[in-house]
Amino acid sequence: MILEHLKCARNAMASAKKLVRMERQAPAVSPRLLTAEDVAEVTGLSVETLAQWRSQRRGIPFLKISRNVVRYRQNDLDAWLSERIVRVEQDPSNARSTP
Repeated sequence: MILEHLKCARNAMASAKKLVRMERQAPAVSPRLLTAEDVAEVTGLSVETLAQWRSQRRGIPFLKISRNVVRYRQNDLDAWLSERIVRVEQDPSNARSTP
């Protein structure tokens, strides 16, 4: 009986290790690729500004797919936007008092 439990435990451990290896080898989910127009719409920047930033190697990271095809990854855009969040503290003197 104890040997059966040990065998089951070993099998479960082997299966778990195999699953972890498979997860490590699994290809990552393809990132969503956005056009300059998509990014301009989300950010309020112009397509021209994005083109200037690309030529200056600044701004939002981008992928150059071919000579005339540029795309932005959704994750890069999200990260770039997150870096620009301005935190504000609420001034206690401006807070409304509750009766």
